[in-house]
Amino acid sequence: MIALLLGITIGFVMCIPVGPINVWVVNTLLKHNFRSAFSIALGGSLMDFSYFMVILTGLSLFTFSHKTSIILKVVGVLFLFIFGVKEILNKKQIEDHAEDDKKHPNVTGFFLLGVLIYTSNPTLIATMTGLAAVIKSWKAFDFNYINYFLLSFGVAVGSASWFYFLLKMVQKYEDRLPKKFFLNFGRVSGVLILIFSLIMAFNVYKEVYL
Repeated sequence: MIALLLGITIGFVMCIPVGPINVWVVNTLLKHNFRSAFSIALGGSLMDFSYFMVILTGLSLFTFSHKTSIILKVVGVLFLFIFGVKEILNKKQIEDHAEDDKKHPNVTGFFLLGVLIYTSNPTLIATMTGLAAVIKSWKAFDFNYINYFLLSFGVAVGSASWFYFLLKMVQKYEDRLPKKFFLNFGRVSGVLILIFSLIMAFNVYKEVYL
């Protein structure tokens, strides 16, 4: 139980700082709907669980070869870069959600997008490895597979809980904001995502050539 509660707390707090996944889910809510935005968050939460289980247990079930890992990161960087540029250049006001629901009924793509954003982030594994080392140093629970699972599951639940809270807060005050705000937010989101993509591209470059 301690491992589960600790994981939920860590997962929730870990996601609070502004990052590409935060920007993306909010932008998706404003442009599409809650279900699509939360699907991206769930994709990220799945990767939180997977990464923590791999790091804590040393399992190789979800690992990729170095070449495959680089390819996934490059694809992710390009995807983020293109999306960022698209949002910056976008001049169209955000459409009504009801109309957009008809155009985008399938949330599977948004879920996979969340997985892709996490997979393509070259700094994430290093960050989680350091976090896992700190957690182990606390010796708050017995180190066994059950507690590793509970901790990893808790991190995923905490992560999903933060995004649910964030999206509900944005959704609550959405109607009070002027339409122009959504267009400006989309452009700011594009700039932030573009910056994240360039940072990730530099990290990939260092990993390959330095």
